[in-house]
Order: sequence, then C-alpha cells, then structure tokens
Amino acid sequence: MIRALKSIPDEAARLCEGCGYILRGLPDDSRCPECAKPVVESLPDLRPGPAWEREASGLRWRQFFATTWEVVFHPSRFYRALDTRSSTPAEIAFARVHQGVAGLLLALTAWLHLCWTWVVVLGRNAKFPLWADLLLVAGAFALAVILLEATGRLAGRLTAWEAAYRGLRLPYRAVLRGLHYHCAHYFPVALFAFVTVGGYQWALARNWLAVPSYEFYLYLLCAEVLAGAAYLFKTYWIGMRNMMYANR
Repeated sequence: MIRALKSIPDEAARLCEGCGYILRGLPDDSRCPECAKPVVESLPDLRPGPAWEREASGLRWRQFFATTWEVVFHPSRFYRALDTRSSTPAEIAFARVHQGVAGLLLALTAWLHLCWTWVVVLGRNAKFPLWADLLLVAGAFALAVILLEATGRLAGRLTAWEAAYRGLRLPYRAVLRGLHYHCAHYFPVALFAFVTVGGYQWALARNWLAVPSYEFYLYLLCAEVLAGAAYLFKTYWIGMRNMMYANR
C-alpha cells in the first residue's frame, strides 16, 4: 500500500492555488505567506464550472462548442475555473461525444492506411468489398473508443495515486472529471492524422507526387504520433496543475 510523503489537506481547508499553502485564518485582502499570491485569487467562487454545465437554456450545441473551444485553446483558463468537487452526467456526455468523434476519425484513418498498404505497398489489385470495409471501420471505431476510455481511466488512477503519495488533494473523482474534459484534445490529434493519411493518398491519386515518397509519409506519421503524445501529455499536465490546489 502506498504511503503518502505528507498528509493530504482536508477538503475544508482553503489552499493557495499558486503553491498549495494552507490559508487558515488569513483575511481575503491579504497575500499568501509562501508565494505572495493574493488570497482573493484562491476563493472558491472563482470556480463556477464550464458553460456546458452552467447554462441550462438556449442551444446546447453552442454551449458544447464554446466549452470545447475553451478547453482546446485556453486550457489553463478553463481548468482554473473548473469546479473539481462536482460530478455530473454532462461531463460524461461531453467526453463520450469527443471520444466518439476522435474514434471515428482514427478508424477512418486506419482504414485508409490499410487500403493504401494493401493496394500500393503489397501490390494487391483487388480492393476490399463494401461489407469488409464497413466491418473494418466499425471494428476500428469500437477499438479506438475502448482504448481512449481505458487510457483515460488508467491515467486517472495513476495520477490519483501519485497525488496521494505527494500529499496533493487530487482524488480519483476529481482527476477523472478533469480527464473527461481533456477528451476535447483528442479531436485535433485525430484530425491531423486523418488529414495526413487522406491528403497523402489524395495527392497520389492526382499524380501530384511524381515520385511517391513512402518513407517520408511513414516518417511523418511517426512524427505525428510523437507530437500527438506530447501534446496530450502537455494539456493533461496543464489541467492537473490548475486543479491540484482547487478549493472547490
């Protein structure tokens, strides 16, 4: 059993959201003794939650895309305003939609790459029948969604264990909530992969590439895998960093 390096702050304790110092007994107009961050910048009211959960009226798709935009392009600001103690079906729905979209893009990408390998690289003249194409895409889609969900839950468990070991107030429920919204970052990664594979084959079909550079194409895919992994880790870390001292 993992033993924490230091005790985890109580849920009722107000922490400085800059350094984690316990602000017990300090007035709101003072500063943190540890990092000099104003105490008012650590008030629980500064975490109202995402628009996707706050707004119940109007067009839901607008709130969905507004929240997605905030997560992808302003992750620090989003997670600085995310209430970590909540648990709503809306966050799960948000994650499922993004997992589904990313899973479909990844499935189509895998199918296009497989067709290219079958015909161009292996030199097989006959293409797959329609039923085989649909089966391949459906299987790849199901596998992608399962892997995305399993990876998120594993990352959540490991993060919660590491946080407990270091004495950080980041329980599994809070981490999982943050990761549900982190699913929005799957879309740009899947989109870039789809555009790369589809665009390369489109250029080949139109003879825009006089000498097909298969090696360049494969190296580019490998580079995108590494860049995508780095991007997902970076945005994950931004989220956890802005949640680890949350007071709400």
